[in-house]
Amino acid sequence: MWFFNGNSKKKLLSGQPEWVQDYWEQTRRIHPKTLLREMEFEVIDLEATGLDVYKDRIISYASVPVQNFEILPNESFSCYISQSYFDRQSIPIHGLLRRDIEDGLSEQAFLETIVPRLSGKVIVGHHIGYDIAMINQALSRHFKFELINPVIDTGDLYRKTFPSKFAYDRYRQQMPTLDEIAREFEIKTHHRHSAMGDATITAFVFMKLWKRAEQENKIRLKHLL
Repeated sequence: MWFFNGNSKKKLLSGQPEWVQDYWEQTRRIHPKTLLREMEFEVIDLEATGLDVYKDRIISYASVPVQNFEILPNESFSCYISQSYFDRQSIPIHGLLRRDIEDGLSEQAFLETIVPRLSGKVIVGHHIGYDIAMINQALSRHFKFELINPVIDTGDLYRKTFPSKFAYDRYRQQMPTLDEIAREFEIKTHHRHSAMGDATITAFVFMKLWKRAEQENKIRLKHLL
């Protein structure tokens, strides 16, 4: 899953800046048998102009590091991303106006900032496939490569942790929302549908699920993937 042959490596790194090569070298070393308490996790969330990964653009991003069963808020990161494309119809969802992002990072500068932060880490998020797809589209536009990090979706992890709950009708068609899981774990939700607010809530949800995994002696990365 994270191993590449010589030709793949040569193609990926050809002509890439040093920070891309450093990212690749650090991230490819992640092994599924690594103890969870030895891993570094980065919980991420983003807001975008819509749900079309080809047309829409990232306008807000946040990440919260988790390591050795501890959330590290002082090392968290958030930013706005200035984009020429903006869809006013998405404002009720993320609450951001065009003027809010005007002084944000350029998309290229945003990628140059976040990828080194993701080096050697496992990415965590809720319904994370969308976030990864949006980031990969941006990376493809500017640098012609995609993320290679192992990824944990807290929705999928919740289903693995509580499989008996999915025998009930309410869960048959879709995964519980972040709000539903947070309420179940009695996690207070603040600033929902902001990147930092959602990343922080997801980090607490992840900690709850990680604790449950350790109680069941699931102590290696492969147990959460």
